[in-house]
Amino acid sequence: MSHGQEQSPRFYRNPTPECSSLMRPFHTEILRVLLYYDIWAYPLTARELFTFLPVHSLSFEEFERSLDAHGPGPNISTHEGHYFVTGRTAAIVEQRSIKERHAKTLWSWARISMHVIKRFPFVRAIIVSGDLSKNATTPKSDVDFFIITEPGRLWIARTLLILFKKIFLLNNKKFFCLNYFTDASHLTLAEQNIFLATEIAHLKPLFNSELFFRYLDANRWIKNYFPNFSIHSFVLPTTNNRLGFLQKLFELPFSFLPADSLDSYLLNRMKVIWANRYPQYDDETRERLFRCTKHESRAYVGNFEEKILTLFNQKMKEYGVAN
Repeated sequence: MSHGQEQSPRFYRNPTPECSSLMRPFHTEILRVLLYYDIWAYPLTARELFTFLPVHSLSFEEFERSLDAHGPGPNISTHEGHYFVTGRTAAIVEQRSIKERHAKTLWSWARISMHVIKRFPFVRAIIVSGDLSKNATTPKSDVDFFIITEPGRLWIARTLLILFKKIFLLNNKKFFCLNYFTDASHLTLAEQNIFLATEIAHLKPLFNSELFFRYLDANRWIKNYFPNFSIHSFVLPTTNNRLGFLQKLFELPFSFLPADSLDSYLLNRMKVIWANRYPQYDDETRERLFRCTKHESRAYVGNFEEKILTLFNQKMKEYGVAN
């Protein structure tokens, strides 16, 4: 295609009579996958479609051949090897490329932040989540980190990191957004839905790949949503696995302090802070949005998870594929 000339996307508004009987049961599921990613205006490749397909009864090679021969089904368009719902133009593919180029810059900042975070006491793994983990960033995107800590020391680690951000980074979260912590003895998420399954599937490790793979193994339930999922379907960033001497040095003073009591105090103090900061929420809603337990800290300001699930359900109803 010549520069500046946009090719029209190929549309699949109605299934063809000769459509493969192997593919027909998947058309609705393919559309659902694309509708979920349409929330971010993000088209998918055939490999990504297969990875997030919620059914499993054929190989990727069979899936790809059927896509090429018969198309993915109605209400779906394709352009330059990417699939998206009708209503979007071929420009959505270039928009994805722009997001990926922007993500490269944020990955550089993420690695710099990782080298700082890994030296803090009781940090045991650093994982990138959110938009950057999907390479789908915009100028408004933050670098979101998921931190795994030493058991029984989560609130000490979290407090020290938050204090560093507030004091030395002037509370700027652009390259240092710390929304989720768990400890290494409690890796399995109790809550399960397509939003959390998607977020876990896209996680990318930066520090301690061994603990990252333990986390994935502890959350094998995501294969109930994505039976074709394999972390090897994605290109993972280079992971730093070296434990730092400075971290051990910084942890030493806590061996002479009542660290268990301190961790519990910081947990209870944070519960009070959340209650005072967001009095508009009842206790149940606040607990869902701002998880404060001995083994987990989660802060989803704005109820993002619920908003995404609501949007997804609206899109499925609009296209007639609601469950």
